[in-house]
Amino acid sequence: MRFVSALTVSLLAALGSCRPAAKRQSGKPIFAHYMIGEIYDEHTRQDIVDAQALGLDAFALNINSLQSWATETVDRLFNNADELGFGLFFSFDIAASGWTSPNDDFASYLKPFLSRTSYFKYSGKPLVSTFGGESISNDQWSSFKSTIGDALLIPGFYEATPSTTFFDGKSSLDGVFNWNTWPYSDQGKATVSTTDDETFITAANSANKLFIMGMSPIQFKHIDTSQSWYRRGENNLEYRIEQALALQPDMIELQTWNDAGESHYMGNLWEEPMTNSPIHTYTDGYNHTGYKEILGAFVQAWKRGDTTTANMVPTNGKTIQGTFWHHTLTVDADCSSDSLAKPQDVINNAEDAVSGVVLVAKGSAGLVAVVNNGDKELGKLTLNEGYNKVKFTGVGAGKVQLEVWDRSTMIGGGYAPLEVAASGSVCNYNFQVVGFPG
Repeated sequence: MRFVSALTVSLLAALGSCRPAAKRQSGKPIFAHYMIGEIYDEHTRQDIVDAQALGLDAFALNINSLQSWATETVDRLFNNADELGFGLFFSFDIAASGWTSPNDDFASYLKPFLSRTSYFKYSGKPLVSTFGGESISNDQWSSFKSTIGDALLIPGFYEATPSTTFFDGKSSLDGVFNWNTWPYSDQGKATVSTTDDETFITAANSANKLFIMGMSPIQFKHIDTSQSWYRRGENNLEYRIEQALALQPDMIELQTWNDAGESHYMGNLWEEPMTNSPIHTYTDGYNHTGYKEILGAFVQAWKRGDTTTANMVPTNGKTIQGTFWHHTLTVDADCSSDSLAKPQDVINNAEDAVSGVVLVAKGSAGLVAVVNNGDKELGKLTLNEGYNKVKFTGVGAGKVQLEVWDRSTMIGGGYAPLEVAASGSVCNYNFQVVGFPG
């Protein structure tokens, strides 16, 4: 398999609620973090076209290897981005590459790209990010920056301890990205928290640094005995949208555009980077592009500088638009024939639930969303204008559907193609994602 590691797609945007006036403005760019695998030219181009249609401004290129399969994909992306007017920047995967010092081949590889018209700049400086790198010293980061020139260095940390004095002794960093955008496994069936984000924001404000806040729907990995876990997606994306608008971080990172291995992809998955990969066992048939039905409205709200979801309405010119998601295997299902078994985190943290968001046009209050599963009704919710979170528990075997009714008339909804099962040959807890009206 020629995929960069189980990392991320990043959607980033800048807004600064507690920064100098020049940074407190709406319309900041929004990015998607992009896993570098061996991806064909027509597919890199399609990804850019789709990202632009969603309102994104750039991809953060997650790269952990300078082998030809990776660098040729990067070249394809830059060539297409130059032509289409899209932005790209690097997010070096230090955790997967074993990068112990930042002033190495990656620096010399990066430098020529900084002059490309498509290389993304924030406040006039090229942006460089990472996944990992907590053990790299301030002096090493300083050396790296002196090698590549004047740039903004904002690493993505997943093992760092949040602290209001986080930037003490880290003068070479221009900010930090908090990778952990899911509840921790020991928190049980919890709603995603903003505690770490708020701590990092306080630290960034105090040190005049920048903070990147992540957004992600789920994290489920099921490749081998060392790579099989679940980080809760229930009560996550639909809450993270509200949290991001309320906190107004400097940047937001969507995790991810195409990380099939961790199930939090929101864009296209192509066959070529996953050839002969076990990832197929839990991603085939699980298209996640339905998230775009609500992400488009979020992108617009973010660019407007909205601090609430109050004005998130359909972007398709229709009365309703939305997305719902759920597992296709019940939590207590029998999947004992799977040699990897069921991750313990699934038992402790997952739920048999249908979650989602329904956007309603202004002037259309009083509609009712009804969720059915098999031959039973899970529940119904009277919808308000704008942004509506939907969640019903008790999902069992059978097909799931969400319908929106205006009194006796059904005006739209979505129907999940895969039925929920109480047993399976694979312990698959990826989400099935359904967008509507489409």
